[in-house]
Amino acid sequence: MAEQWDASASDVVLYAIAMALVATLLWVSYRTMQHPRLPVIRRTDRPPLVTVAGTLRYLITTPLLVGFWMAVLITLLSAAAKDRSGVQVVVATSAVIGGARLLAHVKQELAHELAKAVPITILSFIIIGGGLAGIDPFIRSFEQIPPDLVDSYWLGLILWDVFLTAVWLLGLHVSWRRQHQREMAGGPVDAPAVRLVRRLRGIGYRDPSA
Repeated sequence: MAEQWDASASDVVLYAIAMALVATLLWVSYRTMQHPRLPVIRRTDRPPLVTVAGTLRYLITTPLLVGFWMAVLITLLSAAAKDRSGVQVVVATSAVIGGARLLAHVKQELAHELAKAVPITILSFIIIGGGLAGIDPFIRSFEQIPPDLVDSYWLGLILWDVFLTAVWLLGLHVSWRRQHQREMAGGPVDAPAVRLVRRLRGIGYRDPSA
């Protein structure tokens, strides 16, 4: 009885450590995926500034981070995928990363939800629903993943991120110039669309007699 308890206790400890490690990797993954990676110095009196050091940091870390994101999600999907081929695992992983990176440059809150929801859902499915495929199915699913396809999607996601970052930076410059022109002309600082949304949201919340 004591030996059985020791074996069960050791299994629980190992399982707990494994879950803590996986949760940490997922946390690092979606926290680094949910916002733009290029350091930008925001200034009120001058356009946004990008330094050479910041650009080099972005260009060096982006391939590493994309590889890390893919490794985490591919491993997790392979562990939970019972009827998925290696190609489907890579495509699903790339779709999650690509969508999260797009939202990161548009709406960071949505990027956070997408980058977090998918891996957390899979992890919950494994823990609560018993969705773990097992060692043999995991190995088979992992072996079906074509390395050249992973390399292609890895490169594609890097180029996708660079493109999104360039468009995002251009948008920051355009937004600053428009705001600066409105300030110089003495007009309202906010864009017409922003003022319209604010007015629509304020309908029903103002005292008509005021």
